Amino acid sequence: MSANQNNSSNFKSQLKVSLSQEKEEAQETLEIIHEMSQILNCGLDRQQLAVLVSMIENGVNPEALALVVNEMKTELNTYKKIHKQ
Repeated sequence: MSANQNNSSNFKSQLKVSLSQEKEEAQETLEIIHEMSQILNCGLDRQQLAVLVSMIENGVNPEALALVVNEMKTELNTYKKIHKQ
């Protein structure tokens, strides 16, 4: 095995470990966020929280996003009252 092949193999192994660690850290972070959401009685599940976190990571203003989420929850509650679900 040449030095280039060995270096490439080492890099790929390190990259796999790094990506695996990042995925594990992201899952742990999402679990903590979900626990906080439950404590604060936000009414959001893990999937919804993951979407919100992704939006924030992609540049959406967190305060504006919170306002939109609250408005949507208000609208949903109003709809449910009108339609007696």
